[in-house]
Amino acid sequence: DGDDKQEKKRQKQLKEDARPSSQKTSVGRGQGENTQKPSATQMLRAKGGRSTTISVMLPASIIDNCQSFELKAVLVGQIARALTIYGVNEVVLFEDRFDTAWSDDADNASRSMAFFARNLQYLETPQYLRRQLLPVHKDLRHVGLLSPLDAPHHLRKYERLPYRDGAVLGKDKAPAPPEDAEGPGVWVNCGLDEPVWVSGQEIPSDVRVTVRFEEDSTGDSAASSGGGGRGGGKGRGGGSKGGPQPSRGVAVSPREPTTRMGIYWGFQTRIATTLKAVFEECPYEGGYDLSIGTSERGESLGLSGLPRFKHLMIGFGGLGGFEEVIADKLSGYAPGTNASKLFSRYVNVCPRQTSRTIRTEEALLITLAALDPLLP
Repeated sequence: DGDDKQEKKRQKQLKEDARPSSQKTSVGRGQGENTQKPSATQMLRAKGGRSTTISVMLPASIIDNCQSFELKAVLVGQIARALTIYGVNEVVLFEDRFDTAWSDDADNASRSMAFFARNLQYLETPQYLRRQLLPVHKDLRHVGLLSPLDAPHHLRKYERLPYRDGAVLGKDKAPAPPEDAEGPGVWVNCGLDEPVWVSGQEIPSDVRVTVRFEEDSTGDSAASSGGGGRGGGKGRGGGSKGGPQPSRGVAVSPREPTTRMGIYWGFQTRIATTLKAVFEECPYEGGYDLSIGTSERGESLGLSGLPRFKHLMIGFGGLGGFEEVIADKLSGYAPGTNASKLFSRYVNVCPRQTSRTIRTEEALLITLAALDPLLP
């Protein structure tokens, strides 16, 4: 009897091993659920459009606090992951030290600023566009250490959405225009087997664009199906498998996937030469209507809700806080300016800390995690 039980157990295990990995189940708690490589596929599903934006401002000097280029790269990677996880739309890097070393190959930027911006932009760019858009640079020599962002706009070849980011191909690398093309247009590399014809305008080569695929390219509406394919079949990562990817589209604003479908579409990196320029050069009409500065000298967060806003800015100071940033001649503000007056709220997000310091990347995660349940 014991031998029969062992044989049945062995046969059952052989059958389980022969099943596709997507159908295998876990044992113990959660039995019966697919636990193979969990994936937040809901981020690729169409939701209500979102017009509000979340911005974060960070000082360039935090890069100088790292002892090696490897640690600098890892720091940027941690920050980029936090920005992506919590759906930040814009990150503003500002110069906060007049006595810093200045870059020899970037205009009006310190070495730390140039390193910070290059690595952030590298990580935010979809993998299939990096070779075309990002030239080889010494600041990027440690990007292999960094974890990928796995953001919604970093689509795999088999994933299907109404939108994709692409880069315009030069005429020497692009095929001839389609025979039935009407008016101007360009071929765009969207990470698919074949380039996509984007009609309506001439765009210079090697420019990154967001492409909305035309509904009649495959005879069905990708937008109305929320990214699913014909028959509603779901592929890995929430996109659909099967059926050709639309081969024609139009160039749209990078904000459109978010404003129309509520899908997060990465963050823009903006460089500000001074702290004051963070606010004065805001790209949004009307500026940031709600701003939150973080400091150990701020009041306790104590929020049960946030005021209604269109554009939220969350600020983080340098190693000595915003007070030290303002005291530097590069801030753009008069010495002695009250840092708390620059923001709608000036808060301490971790008043019960039991370490002498909280690093910027830690404060970023703490703040975004605390505010996330309160955001629209």
